[in-house]
Amino acid sequence: MPTPYLVLARKYRPQRFSDLTGQEHVVRTLTNALQSGRVAHAFLFTGPRGCGKTTTARILARALNCEKGPTAEQCGPCVDIAQGNDVDVQEIDAASNNGVDDVRSLREAAKYLPARDRYKIYIVDEVHMLSGPAFNALLKTLEEPPGHIKFLLATTDPQKLPATILSRVQRHNFQLVPLGKIVTRLREIAQAEGVAVSDAALALVGRQAEGSMRDALSLLDQLFAATHAPGAGEIGEEEAAQALGALDRGIVAGIVAAVLRRDAGAALQGIVRAYESGADFKRLADELAAHARNLVLATLPEVRQELPDHELRGLAETARAHDPAQLARVFELLQDAEEDVAQAATPRHALEVALLRAVHLAPSGSLPELVEKVDRAVAKLAGERVAAPAGARLQREIVSSARTAMAEAEQNGSPSAVAEPGPNGAPGADASQENRWRALISAVRAARKMSQAAALEKGVPLRIVAGTVAVGFRSPNDALALEDADSRRGVEAAFAEVLGSAVKLVIEKLPAESAVESLAEEKERARGERKGRRLQQGREHPAVRAAVEVLGGEIEDVRDLGEE
Repeated sequence: MPTPYLVLARKYRPQRFSDLTGQEHVVRTLTNALQSGRVAHAFLFTGPRGCGKTTTARILARALNCEKGPTAEQCGPCVDIAQGNDVDVQEIDAASNNGVDDVRSLREAAKYLPARDRYKIYIVDEVHMLSGPAFNALLKTLEEPPGHIKFLLATTDPQKLPATILSRVQRHNFQLVPLGKIVTRLREIAQAEGVAVSDAALALVGRQAEGSMRDALSLLDQLFAATHAPGAGEIGEEEAAQALGALDRGIVAGIVAAVLRRDAGAALQGIVRAYESGADFKRLADELAAHARNLVLATLPEVRQELPDHELRGLAETARAHDPAQLARVFELLQDAEEDVAQAATPRHALEVALLRAVHLAPSGSLPELVEKVDRAVAKLAGERVAAPAGARLQREIVSSARTAMAEAEQNGSPSAVAEPGPNGAPGADASQENRWRALISAVRAARKMSQAAALEKGVPLRIVAGTVAVGFRSPNDALALEDADSRRGVEAAFAEVLGSAVKLVIEKLPAESAVESLAEEKERARGERKGRRLQQGREHPAVRAAVEVLGGEIEDVRDLGEE
C-alpha cells in the first residue's frame, strides 16, 4: 500500500521556534520567558488565519514538556506532542466543544497530575466560540490554575472574548507574514522538493496568500500538482497564474507602464488581456493601485518595502525613468478608481475611463516646468523668440512698472518725501506714495508671498523713504503674518527689487482717529458700493418687479457670479 501523500502545509509545519516565519517578536518573547523561567500559566495567541498560532502553541507545549528544555533535539514527549499522541497535551476545538458541560469536564480533569510530562497542557483553538456560560465556568480555573496546568488559547477574533478572560492571560498578537519572507520560505521548500519555480511565480503565490503562510503552502501544493511533471522545466509566472486562476503580474505592470508612457492603446490592450484571462476588475483595480504605490515608494530611499528582491529591482528601475510627480499623480488617480470600479454597473468601463484619465491628465513634470513648456509653445506659435518662465517674466514686469512709478514720483517731487499730515496727524493721501505702495504690494504678491501681501493691504503706508518702509496697522492682529523673521525677510527682498536698494520694514501702530483707508478697506468699500448698485438695478428691473408682484416678497440681495 503506497504511503499517503502529506500536503506541504503539514510536511513543512514548523517544529521549533526558529522555523516560524514572520513572527520574530513572539518567538523572542517566548524564548526569553523559557530561558528565564518566567512562563505564564495562560497564553492567548491572536491573529489572522494561517500565521502560526496553533503551531506556536504546539512548539511551546513541546518546549515546556521537553526533558532537555527548549531544544531542537528530538525526545519522547516532543515526538508524541508533534504527532498529537501525548496524553498530557490535549487540543480542544472550541467550535465543537463550546458548552458549559465541556468546560466543567476540563475543570475536573485539570485537578489530576500529568501522567508522564512536566505539565498538563490544554490547547484551545478558536476559543472565541465558547458560550458565555462556558467562559464564566472557565474564569476561576484560568485565573488560579494548579501549578501543573498551562492554558494555550488561540483565536482569530479576540474582540469576542470577555474582558475578564483577556485580563487573565498573556496575549501575543501574530502578524500577517510579509510577502518577501513568504517568497523566501517558498523558495526553500521548492528547492527541498526538487521543483524549479521562478521568483515571479513564487511572488504570485505569496501575493495570493495575502499574508497567510498556510495558504501559501496550500497554493504551492496546487501549483506543483497542476504544472510539475517529471523532466519539466522551470514553472513561470504565466503558468502559475493559469494554474491558480490568479492575475498575471505582467499584465498589471504592463498597464501601469503604458499609462506612464502615455500610451492609451497599450493600456486598454492590457485590459483586454485581463478580461480574456478571466480577471476580476475590482481585484485588477486594487492591483494597479498597489503597483503604482510601490513605484512611488521606490522613489523614497528611506522607505523599505517587504517585497522580493527581483520586484524591488524592477520597481527601482521603472521609478528612476519617470518623474516622481507623475508617479504620485498616477497613484492618486488609480487609488480613486478603486471605489469607482467597485460601485460601477460596468466595472470594466469604469476602469478604462480611469486609465484614460491617468494617461491624459497625469503630469510629466513639475508645475514650473509645465508653465515654461506652455510659454515656449506659445512663443513658437507666435514666431517669437523663446520667452523666459512665466513667474520670472511677471515679476520683472511688476518691478519694471514699479520703478517707472518711482521715476514719475521723482519728477513730481523728492522720492523720499513724507506725505503731508492729514487733519488728524496721520499721513495724507499722497498720490505718488499710494502708487508706490501698490507697486510694492504687487511685488510681494509676485514673489508668491500671498498671506504677507494680504496683511500689507490691511496697513497704511506711513513712510516710503530710502532704506525704510513704515506701515501702520490699526490692529496688531492684522500684522501677524509679518511677525516672523522669514516672512519679513521675504517682504523686504521684494521691496528691494522695486526700490533698487536694501529696505527695512517697520511696523507701527496707526492712530485710532486716522481716517486714511487701507487698500483692504478700499476694496471692501468698493465691493459694498457695487453690491448696492446691483441691488438697486435688480429691484428696478421690469422682469424682477413683475416676478415680485406675482410671487410676493422682496429682493434682499443680488450677487455677481463672476465676482463670487
